[in-house]
Amino acid sequence: MGTGPVVIPAMLVVALLVVAVCFGATATAAAARPSHTDTDAIRLPSSAAAGQPWECCDWVTQDPTFRPPRWRCNDVVDKCSADCQQCEASAAGAGAGFVCRDWIFSLLEPPVCTPRPWDCCDLAACTRDYIPYCRCADKVESCPSNCKECEVVEETDSDPPRYRCLDVFHGYPGPKCTPWISKSN
Repeated sequence: MGTGPVVIPAMLVVALLVVAVCFGATATAAAARPSHTDTDAIRLPSSAAAGQPWECCDWVTQDPTFRPPRWRCNDVVDKCSADCQQCEASAAGAGAGFVCRDWIFSLLEPPVCTPRPWDCCDLAACTRDYIPYCRCADKVESCPSNCKECEVVEETDSDPPRYRCLDVFHGYPGPKCTPWISKSN
């Protein structure tokens, strides 16, 4: 019950006819269209005419079932941006503001709006959440101005006192203060 000597050449002829028809249709369409038009450009989701519905977000959720990751911002704002397609009144009640329910696709976590309480951190302690809660354990000469809770950790007579910011930040701890330098032998 094998294939006969006529079946294989017949399948080859049919395949060549299909390729020729597809190539002919493509060539005809290309000849009918003027060259160098806007339709020649490759369009990516990031180059869409509309911008993103939000630039940053403090309360972001990720859809765990969707790949690539998609994110939704749950921040309550006074007015949704013009690029928001699905703007809803906040569940907090009338006059509480609005929430943009649009999803954005990004491999990276969207940036947060609230600045970190520190500029850099060498000793960060973070939870293991996808978007962690972090605290910086660095001992510094003075706490940054945006640190809400600052404690004195070392006080000696010879050295100036050292401080530590006790604020907890929802997001990644940011860059290190001390760059890693390799030692050469």
